[in-house]
Amino acid sequence: MPDNLDFEHQLSLLESRGMIVPDEERTGSINKLTTVSYYRIKEFAKPFEVVNDDGKIYDNLEFSKVLARYYQDKNLRMSLLHAIEQIEVSIKTQLAYALGTRYGAFGYLDFSNWIDRSEFDAFQTLEKQYYFTKELRTSARKSNNADLHNNRNLNTAGIPSVWLGMNILTFGQMCNIIFCSKNEIVREIALNYKCTNKQLISWLGTLNLVRNVCAHNGNLVNISLKTKPILNNELENKIHFTDEECPVFKLGVIIVITKIMVRNVNSRYQWDDIRRSLKSLCVKTQLNNRDEMANIIGFKNFNIIKSI
Repeated sequence: MPDNLDFEHQLSLLESRGMIVPDEERTGSINKLTTVSYYRIKEFAKPFEVVNDDGKIYDNLEFSKVLARYYQDKNLRMSLLHAIEQIEVSIKTQLAYALGTRYGAFGYLDFSNWIDRSEFDAFQTLEKQYYFTKELRTSARKSNNADLHNNRNLNTAGIPSVWLGMNILTFGQMCNIIFCSKNEIVREIALNYKCTNKQLISWLGTLNLVRNVCAHNGNLVNISLKTKPILNNELENKIHFTDEECPVFKLGVIIVITKIMVRNVNSRYQWDDIRRSLKSLCVKTQLNNRDEMANIIGFKNFNIIKSI
């Protein structure tokens, strides 16, 4: 069973494993451990672990740089959420237009109108429709939007028109609608981002995961995607590949996907905060230069980060 160490001994344990804390920074570092837990420090130091015979797994890794990595992760999560919101609002608008144009104000509530029937049978369609309608009605009732309480905008069951309904979906609910839609509807939306249907679906799946990581205080800097998004030429030119020519699906691919999609929504979007955080993550650490630090988070090199 692990010992219950006080904060000073937690820092000493990190030092015994090779982490560097200058004497003049020791008191401040102990104070930091009272607010940033020992295990969070270990988590953000993970990419720099080495195997030494003497057990010093951090090999002169500076505590201050691990702490800076933690804070840049926090900044990056906030900035990335803002960028993803641009995509979310845009897609909800396009989805509402595509469904409203084809099926009218309330036709979207009949899933058989727009669902991909080659993928979902009648029972699955009705099941999805039931749960979606139930959740949407609840969301509409809880909303402070006055338009959602105006009977002119609701059907007899109290469910809003497609133009209002799409706006109160969660990011995940929005993605599920697109994932289930006929090819022609997905294609209409994908054209706005100059990508294929399959690319759009895979990119949205990635951003939905990332959005949840950002919203729930997850570790974005060290993220490694298990479900691989589909690459295009731009992604292949900007992300890191291993020596075996395998693409690395880490933070780099997420940032580039986000930028591709956002620039088709707002070409003047300001990337300064995200770029600043990424540059800070590439400060030379241990024996890793800036290009190698960029590789660790999934970018081809540091110049790619400077061009974000």
